Amino acid sequence: MQLDDIDKQLLALAEGDLDVCTRPFDAWAQKLGIPVDEVISRLQDLKQQGVIREVKAILRHGKVGFTANAMVVWAVPENLVDEIGPKIATYTAVSHCYERTGFGRFTIFSMIHARTRDEIQQTVQAISQAVGIDDYQVFWSVRELKKTSMRYFSQEDSSDE
Repeated sequence: MQLDDIDKQLLALAEGDLDVCTRPFDAWAQKLGIPVDEVISRLQDLKQQGVIREVKAILRHGKVGFTANAMVVWAVPENLVDEIGPKIATYTAVSHCYERTGFGRFTIFSMIHARTRDEIQQTVQAISQAVGIDDYQVFWSVRELKKTSMRYFSQEDSSDE
């Protein structure tokens, strides 16, 4: 696939952080001088053509006050995964919820964030009662790993343009 200048500029924006605002793609559109619909269309095309996998926000939990974080793994029977997974994902404290295979009886993994460990325990208990699953394990985060955006062009590539 041949990328035009706007695609390259859009990818350069995607390498950085989204603006913290209600409509971050509007900000990208303004920087690029194109309509927001075109930004979204170009991102969809880049994804469809395999240039990018996805565009998503990365929450830096500690910076927003969520100092207690835990991965909770749930032993959900395989025939209930499609029903229970979405229920777990509806909780606002849950940032990630997905099915994983190869971990024995634990089929659903969820990442839960809160200000205290007690808040996480309360959320886990509420989820457990709501979905009827009491077989789970909590793995507490001990530190936040560095999170970076994908780099599409090396520094040398960008200086040649």
